[in-house]
Order: sequence, then structure tokens, then C-alpha cells
Amino acid sequence: MIYVGIDVASDKHDFMLMNDNGIFYTKHSITISNTEDGYKKLHNSITEFCGANNDNQVRIGLESTGFYHLNLVFYLLKKEYKITILNPILTNMFKKSRQVHTPKNDNLDSLNICKYLKDNQQDFKPYTLTSYHTEALKSLSRDRFSIIEELRQAKIDIYRILSQLFPEYLKLFSNVYQGSALEIISKYPSPKKLAKAHLETISNMLHAKCKASAEDIINAAKASIGNDNEYLSFSLIQAIKTLNFIQSKIDDYDKMIKYYVDKLNTKILTIPGIGYTTAGLILGEIGDISRFKNAEHLVSFSGLDLEVYESGKFKATNHRISKKGSKYLRYALYQVTKVCWIHDSTLHAYYEKKKSEHKHFFVIVGHLEKKMVRIIYSILKSGNAYTPR
Repeated sequence: MIYVGIDVASDKHDFMLMNDNGIFYTKHSITISNTEDGYKKLHNSITEFCGANNDNQVRIGLESTGFYHLNLVFYLLKKEYKITILNPILTNMFKKSRQVHTPKNDNLDSLNICKYLKDNQQDFKPYTLTSYHTEALKSLSRDRFSIIEELRQAKIDIYRILSQLFPEYLKLFSNVYQGSALEIISKYPSPKKLAKAHLETISNMLHAKCKASAEDIINAAKASIGNDNEYLSFSLIQAIKTLNFIQSKIDDYDKMIKYYVDKLNTKILTIPGIGYTTAGLILGEIGDISRFKNAEHLVSFSGLDLEVYESGKFKATNHRISKKGSKYLRYALYQVTKVCWIHDSTLHAYYEKKKSEHKHFFVIVGHLEKKMVRIIYSILKSGNAYTPR
């Protein structure tokens, strides 16, 4: 077996090669640039060392560095190498377990990764193209999560401006941020302009489900107490443009997330309440399901495990979830659970049982979230579609 340890950085990488006998390709690490020529130099070095040792079994290890390692990983995957992404905390603990006082430099880091791969052969988990897809989903879904917050702020801005400009308009529609409500106020961004609009024009812009009539809207504009100022109209138009732009970004992200979820051919979409958006968030955060020995490990990773506090004879009775895991995964699980228990007879029966015991709604949802984690774990492990029991 040939072990390759790579210390990753933004502009360059350092690597060392070692065989089963602990013999290295060079005394010191080799530095390559973060370019195609650098990657080719790494590939040629591995090929040469394999030939010298008459051994074609290669295992490559590198530490997760956010995103700096991804281009190199994709290149190595195309060359059909077996790669594992290592947790920097584990490799650092491994180094300290061998020697307490150790200097840190790129040469020693790549050497340490080689030794870690050799000493932990049973724990080697290859990074596959599927892992690359889940990594893409993780990045896309987290970006989308941030953009949703931008959308929320854009809606707040529109509400704030309309409260000053045309407060009556907010009461005419259940949702002023889409559909007819947004279309009308975009074309007539002030009560004065809307009051002069033709009844037929407004009527044609209204959708069938709108409760307010064209006459109601025009009358509200004529009797408005709002501050009909030009700067507020201008601010409203800009806020609506921002809202539309953010919504278009979200639509684009949804298409890309769907593309990668379809690539994974996952069965968690068969669970009621899980769509492409939540599936992307869940799959991206979980990654390779084989990382978790059992469902309880996944519960802990989600931050849904209970914190236990004991000291002497004292034992805390009020336990809260640890929230030490992925907040994105917890968010997705909460969104799914809110819907799933309504459609699934078993989960619905459990909800009603706990409700009859006078449990708080969020306490019940917390228990249901754990059940949902176990269901997801089972489906990802088995690859079977969801079947209510």
C-alpha cells in the first residue's frame, strides 16, 4: 500500500509518499502549486513511487479545509484514486499522542497524515463522486438558507415603507409580497397614482382568489392617510426590485439543488413532507451515512440529543437538547416534521397520544424530530423507499 499525505493550502499544497515499510519517496515534502501543472506533478510522483515499489494500491488523505481542497479532490477522483477527507482535529490528536511537544509546519503535517493513514487503515472511508455531490448540495443549500434571510429582510423593508406610504393596502391582501398585490403596487407605487387608475385595469390585474375587489382598492387609495411622498414611492420600487431579484436567485438555486438531488437518486423524497429543498439540505449536512454507526449517532450529530447534567447527588430533571450539531439539519428536520406527522398515520397517532398527556407542542415535535432522524437513517442505509408502519 502506498500512502499519500497532502497538506492543503490556498495557493500551494505539500505532499509526502510512504510505503508499508515506512520508507518515504523523499526526505522532505514536495510543494506543488494549486494549478493543473502542480496536480500533474503529484500524479506523476505517485505513479513513479508505485512503480518503484511494484504496488498500485494507493490511499490518499488530506484534511478538510472548507473549500481549498475541493479542486484537488475532483482532479484525483477523475484519476480514480481512493481518497479520504480527514478531520483536522483527529490528525492533530494523533500527532500529539505520538509526541506532546511537536513543531508545526507543512512538511510535518503531510508526514503525519501518511502515518495516520497507515495506523488507521480500518477507518479509511473513500471520498466518492457521490460525496462530491453531497458536498455541492451542502454548499448550495447553505447559500440558499442565507438568501432566504435576505428575502425576509426585503419583505420587512416593503412592509415598513407601505406602513408609511399606504397602510390601508396591507389590509386588503393576505400577502402583499407576491401575485396581484405586488403587481398592482409595482405599477402604481403610491395612493395618489392608484386612486387615478381605471377600475377595469385593476380588475384585470386581480387574481381569482383575491378577496379585495378593484373598487375596494381604488377607494382605499382615495381615502388613504398615508404619507404620499415621492421618496417613499421611490424606496418602494427599489425594495420590490430587490425582492424580485432575490426571489429569482432562490428559483435558480432550487433548480441546481434539484439537479444534484436527482444525481443522488435518493429515496428520502418518498417521506411525506420532504421536497427537493429540504432533501438537499438534509443530504448535504449528513453527507456519507456510513460515517454514523447507528441512528443515535445521527441524532447526536443533529444536536437533538439531550444534555445531561449531574454533580454529586444532584441530577437535573429539566433536560434541553444540546444543539451542538448542524443548525441547518435541525432546521430542515423541524420543517419536515411539521408536515410529516399530519400525513403519516403512525406519527399522527404518536402526536395525539402525547397531546392527550398534555405535552407542549414543541416537546412533542422534538420527539417526532428524533423519530424522523431514525427514519431518514434507515432509508439512507437500506436504500429502500419509505413505508409507513
